[in-house]
Amino acid sequence: MGGCAILPATQGKKDFNEGVALYNAGDCEKASLKFADALRKEPDLREGYVYLAECSLKKGDPEAALKSAQQAMAAAAKEAGISSRLKTVLTAGGQSAFDKKEYDLAVRFFKEAVKLEQKDSSLWLGKALLERGNKGDMKAAIIEFKTAMNASASPAQDLALIRSALFARAEQYSAQGDRYTQSRCYLAYTENFNPNDIEACVALGTLFSKVGNPVGALYYAQKAYALDPKNKAAIELLGELNNPIHP
Repeated sequence: MGGCAILPATQGKKDFNEGVALYNAGDCEKASLKFADALRKEPDLREGYVYLAECSLKKGDPEAALKSAQQAMAAAAKEAGISSRLKTVLTAGGQSAFDKKEYDLAVRFFKEAVKLEQKDSSLWLGKALLERGNKGDMKAAIIEFKTAMNASASPAQDLALIRSALFARAEQYSAQGDRYTQSRCYLAYTENFNPNDIEACVALGTLFSKVGNPVGALYYAQKAYALDPKNKAAIELLGELNNPIHP
């Protein structure tokens, strides 16, 4: 991140240029003060907000980074260089928050990032929404996943990432003994992305059997078997449901 923009001198631009020099020298503390001075004198120097966001992220202050990034958004619409750097800041901030399990903060970063670029940012936003809170926000996550797929240049790769996110969340609910929400993760995947995923069908058949829904259990067990008659899990599930398989 960062750059080497040097502007013709006014007092505000002089402070900005000194801030850039300090930033490039690795002194984010003093650079931040210079950028703040520059913006007080010339609020239109919005690139200063990008530098402030970068400095705040390096100093481990994501809230300040997000605030500065939001203040820089107006300039991003006009300048490609600022837009690119801002997307990098927002993505880095969101990914850092996600890794720390600070999902509300991650969502806030990625909601700004999708304004600049949808594919990767929507994918990350969907993952953060899926993890946020005890139950996540499944509906909003699916909307973002679909947005990412529509913009994707590598749909198979992104579909695999979406599958991984939903299946991992299902396992978390399984560990909590929450079969209902676990089943919602598999249903979200089969109903919105891939209805013919054998593993999801077997999982749904097993879950419906455990919660006393024999009709749903048999439907998904038979579907999994129809997709792959040699699938051991599907065969075993049909056997457990007392539904003999006829060649």
